[in-house]
Amino acid sequence: MGSRSAGGGNRPAFRLHYASFESRVAAGALDVLVLFIIASLFVTAGSLIVLISSDFERVEPSSTALSAFWVCVALIPVAFLLYFFIGLAWKGQTVGAAVMQLMVVRSDGRPLGVLGAMARVIGLLAYVLLAGIGIVGAYALRESTVAAGAVLAAALVLAALGILWAAFDRHRRTLHDRLAGTIVVRLV
Repeated sequence: MGSRSAGGGNRPAFRLHYASFESRVAAGALDVLVLFIIASLFVTAGSLIVLISSDFERVEPSSTALSAFWVCVALIPVAFLLYFFIGLAWKGQTVGAAVMQLMVVRSDGRPLGVLGAMARVIGLLAYVLLAGIGIVGAYALRESTVAAGAVLAAALVLAALGILWAAFDRHRRTLHDRLAGTIVVRLV
């Protein structure tokens, strides 16, 4: 278990206890559950609009209702980004981190704030970028199943390595922690 002293200004020095890899994985799993619930709510709202528009499947739904459904679906990634941004900017925690008693702070131990939360969300998007590159590469190489699979697998392995980095790092930092200049600490 790593820790380090931090302090500044008139604040007394305190010790940071880095979060374990296991607690971070558990917090991430809880966050995935919350994200699933958020996505389900948006799809349910869109589906209800279509269902009501179709008079409970007695007639064809209106094009406006179908458009509203797709707007609800398109809002899911925006809601995901807001989930992370608001939680991190407000308390330095997502729901999963709060349950696991973890907090994201800057590398010097100061609270994240709005800019730190933005940096962390942008860092999280590195995984989306890696997966996107893999998908586009696989599509470009779709004539060869082996090549397409290899490109997609390589991108997903790189994304996984960015997360697994925390298991071997002295400060338990992942790729997105390094990109954003953050650490995850255990609240004691």
